[in-house]
Amino acid sequence: MTEARDHFSERVNRAVYGGEVTFVTRGRCHQRAAAIVPADMVDHYEELLDERDARIAAERLADIKSGRSTTVPFDEAMRQIGLSEDELGR
Repeated sequence: MTEARDHFSERVNRAVYGGEVTFVTRGRCHQRAAAIVPADMVDHYEELLDERDARIAAERLADIKSGRSTTVPFDEAMRQIGLSEDELGR
């Protein structure tokens, strides 16, 4: 973390102009804690997540429409698991 802090601008420039990923580590075992990455890499990752989420949602809707799955109203689901809306902070 100290090195990343001391060379932050350089690491950001390497990410922006060179596509380089810098892992920020901490602790004696140098465990990865964060990364400095090109923003377009994160954008692409988020697009992949959105595509996956859309695919899963479409699959679930198809299951409901075909009768392979059923739905439970929110209030009923809350009752089944023993929670009230107040406990969710609504």
